[in-house]
Amino acid sequence: MTLSFGYLTPKQRDIWNLKSSGLQEVNIARKLNVTRQTVHKSLDIATLKIGDALQEIAKINKIDIETLNVQRGFLKGYSNHFKTPAFVTFTAKNGVQVWYKHESDCEKCKKIQTCRDILLAEAKDRNFLLLGDMSKILPSKLAEELFAKIAGEEVEHTKKD
Repeated sequence: MTLSFGYLTPKQRDIWNLKSSGLQEVNIARKLNVTRQTVHKSLDIATLKIGDALQEIAKINKIDIETLNVQRGFLKGYSNHFKTPAFVTFTAKNGVQVWYKHESDCEKCKKIQTCRDILLAEAKDRNFLLLGDMSKILPSKLAEELFAKIAGEEVEHTKKD
């Protein structure tokens, strides 16, 4: 088990993934052939571990915490070092990820597709529908829209978007 996966066991990660995809505990129990109590207890433990992991990552990266929502697997904060908002997310597929808001030249970055793929996986794991052709949107814009959705905020669109 590693910090990047919130110290979850594979079973806890599977249960967390199914829950975050919208399944109710009783349906998770049926799918995995375990009791509902096992699912509930695993989710309680996973929630504690993920909360600890999100906060530990924020501390390691010197991010001041503004919002923590463990059930949705996100932490919103501010990096005094980089002077910018920061996001720490958790999904069963990507584990813990740290993101800093910035204006970037994504088109020249060698990791453009990697960033886009991770962001799209974050959206998919959360059952978020993102509008438009996501294969062409810059990761910085995709991140802005995704993190606003995770936090339950509205995204302000300009004519350029």
